[in-house]
Amino acid sequence: MNRQTGTATPARPAPVVNFLSIDVEDYFQVEGFDQVVREADWERHEPRFHLGLEWLLQVLDSVRIKATFFVLGWLAERHPQEIREIIRKGHEIGVHGYYHRRIDTQTPESFAAELRRALEVLRGLGAAGIRGHRAPSFSITPAAAWAWSILRDGGLSYDASLSVRHFPAGREPWTRPDPGPQRLQLSGGEPFLVFPQAYLPGLARFPFAGGGFFRLYPYALTRWGIRAWNRRGVPVTVYVHPWEFDPDQPRFPAPALRRWKHYVNLETNREKFAQLLQDFSFRPLGSYHEE
Repeated sequence: MNRQTGTATPARPAPVVNFLSIDVEDYFQVEGFDQVVREADWERHEPRFHLGLEWLLQVLDSVRIKATFFVLGWLAERHPQEIREIIRKGHEIGVHGYYHRRIDTQTPESFAAELRRALEVLRGLGAAGIRGHRAPSFSITPAAAWAWSILRDGGLSYDASLSVRHFPAGREPWTRPDPGPQRLQLSGGEPFLVFPQAYLPGLARFPFAGGGFFRLYPYALTRWGIRAWNRRGVPVTVYVHPWEFDPDQPRFPAPALRRWKHYVNLETNREKFAQLLQDFSFRPLGSYHEE
């Protein structure tokens, strides 16, 4: 109540809480190195994802933030203790596939089989109630849009793979004019929840707030983009990978552009991410589905 005018003071809107996700994969499993590291040779490479994962869990504990960890089944099967530690700390577990294979290179049948295999591994480690999925490299493209129905039919209730790089914002299947959570209308069922890859406000709509984009862009630009969406009441989904916090990882002789994209600014990423956690509030993706 305004004491001078006797009128009610409008309530301030609640601060926007953004979404935080971690794609749990190792440095040798990324698409950028698929020309120099074959899937069949993964076992030959030193596992290092635990180094970045340990740091992430510590820094999240320090600011009391819970996140969603989208985990590769292949990695979980070989490193169960690390995945159990994520669960023990109260974070949400989602699925990132079994192998790190693009969905738009698979058939619906092979994708469904890989999804079942990954879910079986994660559930066997104690990850109950898995509801979320993210495709490697955001690879649900127009040619692979069938994947959303398979996810729904497989018992999942949301996906975090919708990318403005594959589906221009503002057109189908987008149902909102922003990167906030969307509900897709799939045939033969209820609307299916998706969390898009974030993009900067404006006409260009460049992806940001995740992966190589987070490392490459000046932090001031990332902060501006998140604040701009939050002022409109729109939460942003941030994503990172444990290997992005391991600057001492081995260097592969990949093509120059792929090398640069993978290794750029690894040495400053811990400081940048810690600042992000101080500047914004975050929660797991699954908490939105509970509303």
